[in-house]
Parts: sequence; C-alpha cells; structure tokens
Amino acid sequence: MSGKFCPICKNKNKREAGTCKFCGAQLTETHTDRATTTRNTSGLRNIPKNIPESFIDYELIPKNGVALYAAGASKPSYLHIDKELIIGRKEGKSSEKFLDLSDLDSFNLGLSRRHAVIRHVETGYEVIDLSSTNGSWLNNERLVPNKPYKLGSGAQMRFGLLQILIIYHSGLKPGT
Repeated sequence: MSGKFCPICKNKNKREAGTCKFCGAQLTETHTDRATTTRNTSGLRNIPKNIPESFIDYELIPKNGVALYAAGASKPSYLHIDKELIIGRKEGKSSEKFLDLSDLDSFNLGLSRRHAVIRHVETGYEVIDLSSTNGSWLNNERLVPNKPYKLGSGAQMRFGLLQILIIYHSGLKPGT
C-alpha cells in the first residue's frame, strides 16, 4: 500500500505525510487495541434526524445533567453529570461515570468501548472524541479526536452510526 489514509476524513495521503493535506489531522497511529475494535463505516440507516418537541420531558432532566435520546432506544437516559461521563460499550467494572450503550446494537453501529466523553464545564457541557475508530460528529461536523467541542442543548451527536440527541437545562454552572 503506497499511502496513508486519514483517520478523520478518510482521504489518501502520501506515505511520508505526517498530517492530512485535506483536513490537517495527524496521521500517526494512536489506536492500541485495533484488533478488538470493529470498523463500521457503511451508510447511515433510516433514522429520524429530529425528535419531536412533544416527546421531550424537560421536568425529568436533572438540574446538573443531561437527557440522551438514542435512536433505537425505547426511552431516553437521564443522567446526572458532576464532572464527566464516558460514552461507549462497558466491559468489566470501572469507577468512572459511564453510559453503556451495548444494548442498542452499538457494536454493529461502530461504537467504541470508550468512544467519547461529555464534560460539565463552566458554560455548560463539552464533548471530546476519545480517538474512536469510527469517529464522532456534532451537528453533522466530524470531531477531531481529543479536542473539546462546546455541546449545546439540542445538539445532535453521532458516535459511529449511533445517533443521539442531547438535551440539558442551559445556564447552569457545575455544582449548582
């Protein structure tokens, strides 16, 4: 193979390139568990892009937390987040605050074991892709791994092919 494929935009670059000439991402290999991860980059399934406003119950959303409406889930997840929440497929025991989406066929949808993190910050929330194999998108924009992005209430996320709508009460500071 005479070239490197960008882990972000998937374009082919010269073999000796250190950064992608298309999107500027680093081309060095950082994944250590490539053998245990499934790459799934086939097209999106027919999943509704928006959840009707009438289905959102703002009273159930914790004051310092979020509601995550995942496509294919029978009900939303209401989560209190003090500092951060890891999103992925949980294996084994961990003391981290973790949202395990294994029951949503997430392995086949390309969700990594530790796909992304949502952090509670001074101005609301931010999301960071944790160098996932199949990537993360915020409102249809692909995230650069390990870079924080402001996460507004009503944001549409995609982790691999798994689509999630995130709702929270805006204007709150951590710990209030």
